[in-house]
Amino acid sequence: MASHLPVNHPMRGFWRVLSTLAGLYVLIFGIAGVVQTSGMATFDTHGERVLGLTTNPGFSMISIVVGALIFLASIIGRNVDVVVNLVFAVVFVLAGLFSLAFLRTDLNYFAFSVTNCIVSYVLATIVGMSSLFGRVRRAPLPRPGAHAAA
Repeated sequence: MASHLPVNHPMRGFWRVLSTLAGLYVLIFGIAGVVQTSGMATFDTHGERVLGLTTNPGFSMISIVVGALIFLASIIGRNVDVVVNLVFAVVFVLAGLFSLAFLRTDLNYFAFSVTNCIVSYVLATIVGMSSLFGRVRRAPLPRPGAHAAA
């Protein structure tokens, strides 16, 4: 990892909680989306509104996987969350960019709307900041036989 990123930052708990909540939101959105869009074509370009975003069954299933990965990585911690959040921050930014590019075309396979793009960028910011400030390093354990100087 880059040496200029902070280690044991005082705000790491705050960012970890935010990334956990972001993962939980994406997970709940995906589950609600699968329930509400059942019977729809998997990649229908006109989706249903769920929790303020438009979705179809394909996007809902992907959201379940992504939300579960972010949520579990944030719960595990130990710098696993740093790597997972960094990867998904890039994924969210790219998803927002590509969805804006294909918003009103037949290539909008995830039924994105402008709201989805904005939420994608907000989630990218949250998990990205969490990856930047979430690194931890434990103090080294004392060597066996070494005594503290009095």
